Amino acid sequence: MTVHFEVLKAIAVPIAMDNVDTDQIFPSRFSSKDRADGKYGDYFLHDQRFDKNGQQNKDFILNDVRYRGAKIIVASKNYACGSARPGAIYSHLDYGICAIVSESFGSVFPTVAYKSGLLTIQVGKDTAQQIRDALLCNPGSQIEIDLKDQFISLENGQRFHFEIDHFIKTMFVEGVSEINFTLKYSSKIAEFEAKLPHSFPWLYGKGR
Repeated sequence: MTVHFEVLKAIAVPIAMDNVDTDQIFPSRFSSKDRADGKYGDYFLHDQRFDKNGQQNKDFILNDVRYRGAKIIVASKNYACGSARPGAIYSHLDYGICAIVSESFGSVFPTVAYKSGLLTIQVGKDTAQQIRDALLCNPGSQIEIDLKDQFISLENGQRFHFEIDHFIKTMFVEGVSEINFTLKYSSKIAEFEAKLPHSFPWLYGKGR
């Protein structure tokens, strides 16, 4: 899946819970569901959003109408830890989330999220706290992620720099998949392959 943007400006929702694991994000009992049914967004943080009777939990921030339509999550420590279930990524996307800013992530999640078009950005603890505080003071406000210049800007004028893996940044800024990115070097790959029989003849049953 390819996603193309240099700047993402959208409503952001603060989730100030540490250690939100992938079973909370996408409960295992939904793993047998087919994503094609279009309901993976309904399963996103399901047990925090709904009670045992399927009624909305009014105290959970995602059910606050002021954050409706949010495309960015600003999380706390160790977000999306636990297993590498793909549903945890797909449920974000199907709910409408395009990017997650967090103090830290589970070790597996950010290494695979970008492959499906979900951007993850890690910032310092103080930075994440300041962003969440600003969003809580002004519910429904937007933040801007400038991926090209690597800045997060708030409506109150605050601006924060972030680091990101160059390859992942390229995937989003250029809007290419890993396959298409590799194909840009097809001529060099073909040149390399043409030289192999001469450089390593024993690999081809020659020179024995």
